[in-house]
Amino acid sequence: MKRIAIIGDYNPEEEAHFLILKSIEDISKELEVKLQTKWIGSDELDISEKSLSVYDGFWFSPGSPYKNTKNVLSAIRYARENKLPALGTCAGFQHMVIEFARNVLGLNGADSVENDMECKDAVIERLACSLVKQKEELKISDSDSNLGRTMGEGEFVGEYRCNFGFNEAYHSAFRESDVIAATVQNHDGSLRGFELKDHPFFVGTLFIPQLDYKGDGPYRIIRSFIETVGVQGVRENKIRELTGANMDIDLVSDNVGWNQTVCPWNEAENTKEHRCAVKDTSICKYFCGIKYLDSVLCSYPNENKDVLR
Repeated sequence: MKRIAIIGDYNPEEEAHFLILKSIEDISKELEVKLQTKWIGSDELDISEKSLSVYDGFWFSPGSPYKNTKNVLSAIRYARENKLPALGTCAGFQHMVIEFARNVLGLNGADSVENDMECKDAVIERLACSLVKQKEELKISDSDSNLGRTMGEGEFVGEYRCNFGFNEAYHSAFRESDVIAATVQNHDGSLRGFELKDHPFFVGTLFIPQLDYKGDGPYRIIRSFIETVGVQGVRENKIRELTGANMDIDLVSDNVGWNQTVCPWNEAENTKEHRCAVKDTSICKYFCGIKYLDSVLCSYPNENKDVLR
């Protein structure tokens, strides 16, 4: 049983809140993923590692200002640093931006003017034109990202319920960061979402995917999130690290001076024929990538196409 924590201040009259619960329920049934959800108020959230570690994914909900911003930012940081699937929509996106600006970009005074009118770095500002009940055509910057593969290369429509959004004065700092996998932008180039690299799923969107309930647009982002939560633990259990391997495991001589893990496929067949990769090109159906300069990830005996899908 997988567990998702929905973090935010629940309002039973808010459509975007109700549709989070419906979306998770419907998609988990479709994907046959057994999920348990718990909605936790921002002021009720226990941010200790012991408490947060019981969850397999986090959804940071619309509805700002949160009653306890500090708790929400702590949970976002926990999900980011521990590579747990995380989706932030509307206010959730805004606080993902704040956490990223503070703890990755080093902008310690980053905040939203909704939280602090006097903040040093207002990465979230009041929009010149309200986006409440508005729609925009949007596009993903990189088709080879989770968002890009989910939404495709064409444009799609995002729907909003917000008066606050990303401060474009910080756009270049985000775009040029080497840990941003992709951004979502409108026709004017305004940032409406982002995704992190080297993370199973860390996506924030100013638009609200659940408003596309059961549609073929942004609703697909939720499906991708639930799918990632469902396979995350399974995938990790199927992948092992082969240390001292570099890319050409077993190509070194027998008198190598460091501890090198034997290729499990070679070991099973009592051979040295099989290779992970040559340079940066995979030639092995079990090769899942490089972790460090001297180690690779291997899914033997499960083929990588089945593990990394």
